Amino acid sequence: MEEIIAMLSNLGALDEEKAVSKTLLNNSERLREAQLDDDLVTLEQRGYVRRVNDRLYLTQSGLVRAMSNYS
Repeated sequence: MEEIIAMLSNLGALDEEKAVSKTLLNNSERLREAQLDDDLVTLEQRGYVRRVNDRLYLTQSGLVRAMSNYS
């Protein structure tokens, strides 16, 4: 799940206007589609990711979590 958070952060998906498609995340060879779906559900439930019109972005909490990985 940390990889998804990092990818969204690196892609600049930090608000609704900059949200990215799951397909873009799924293009990573390291992410399997079934695992990606499960992880995204978990991240949404925990409030780190929001989905709008099938596009994804980090919430404030998600951004804080992403930044905490660098400290």
